[in-house]
Amino acid sequence: MLRTILASAAVLACALPAGAQSTYASTRDTLRFRETTQLRMTLTMPQGEVPITVEQRSKVAVVRTAGDSARGWFDSLSVAVTGPQGEQRPQTDSALKLPVLFQLDSRGRVSNAVPPKWPASLQGMADPSHFFDDFFLRLPAQPLKVGLAWSDTTTTTDSTADRFTRWIRRNEYRVERDTTVGTTPALVVRATQNLSATISAPVPNQGMRSDAQLTGESTGFFVFAKSGRLLGRRAEGKIEGPVKLSGGAGDMQMSQSIAVTSAVDALN
Repeated sequence: MLRTILASAAVLACALPAGAQSTYASTRDTLRFRETTQLRMTLTMPQGEVPITVEQRSKVAVVRTAGDSARGWFDSLSVAVTGPQGEQRPQTDSALKLPVLFQLDSRGRVSNAVPPKWPASLQGMADPSHFFDDFFLRLPAQPLKVGLAWSDTTTTTDSTADRFTRWIRRNEYRVERDTTVGTTPALVVRATQNLSATISAPVPNQGMRSDAQLTGESTGFFVFAKSGRLLGRRAEGKIEGPVKLSGGAGDMQMSQSIAVTSAVDALN
């Protein structure tokens, strides 16, 4: 069950101009957010189940520059991984301030992300390549108002010499109610996302390759200021499916299930 983290107030009697409700503000200020993500992953193998948990806590900064250009980075980052080998807490100092460059249009759509060279010690963890893909609420062309519903579909594909990933996200949104955060008028937007993923990549240090087909769904909500900025979001979901390992000592079939909860709150 999602926890409500932003207190709602009486329904606002006055509406802001439509333009302020249908686009992100064009501020060049640096926006900062607190982010927490928890993953509970289970690998089901012939020998039994292998549980792995990952917790990521970070402070994230985003600034829009000329045109639709934007830059994001981690101001702080903590990662804890718990599995059959015990708990690991890799050092993250070398990942701080490394910029992710991307396009962010006035309706919250992110594209053309260019990640930094990521530290080897964090490969496969906290990777910022697609961190901002669905970070922002994707706004419709119409002004937001209670009861408005819309949808969109995004496809993200990456391909290198040894890796291939494709994510398809089908999103459904509905403006649920008015609220205030402090003294800021805002809207609560309910969100449902259906996901499918195709992932093919080498297994680190194992001499093997992993091919996965995963599907699932997440639900949650955004809190969006009527002045045109993200104030917070909550989401929880699950994605699962078959995984094939090949190479090394031979082929192996398993299944993978990943339950995710995430929270984002604006800090300024």
